[in-house]
Amino acid sequence: MKFWVTLEGRDAEVECDAQGGQVYVLVEGRRLEADFVRLPDGEVYSLLVDGRSHEVRVSRHDPVLAVTANGLTIPVEVRSPLEKLLAQSAGARGASRGENVSAPMPGAVIAVRVKPGDVVKPGQAVIVLEAMKMQNELAAQVGGVVSEVLVAEQTAVSAGQVLIRLAPGSGA
Repeated sequence: MKFWVTLEGRDAEVECDAQGGQVYVLVEGRRLEADFVRLPDGEVYSLLVDGRSHEVRVSRHDPVLAVTANGLTIPVEVRSPLEKLLAQSAGARGASRGENVSAPMPGAVIAVRVKPGDVVKPGQAVIVLEAMKMQNELAAQVGGVVSEVLVAEQTAVSAGQVLIRLAPGSGA
């Protein structure tokens, strides 16, 4: 399974494969193997990496994980590749005034939550897209009035395809 991890402001692609008590991690081309055991409290793991034992505590503080090892706690943000694409797409739409809601990757439209003439607010979910076996709500980055809905439910879409057009209006 692939993830995007942000650690101390630096992004890295991480691929993990867990089999029994073994975990194999590929980080930027470097492969690590570890034995791990989840301890009874559920937040602490015992890791054996390269013959050295480590006790690691992982606790969730949405949207990040707090990872504590050797007395040092580091916030770590973990995202799926789709979440990373959605974040990048949102930034790109915001930079271009957010007048369109586009598909960040190929998928299928599961639900259209607006119709022409509807007023939407920034951050309001307007469409649900299924991609990589996950359903994702796509939101308007700016407020406005829906001028066009260019897709219907159960429609296959391609990456970058414009799904909904917004016009400036009272939703801003």
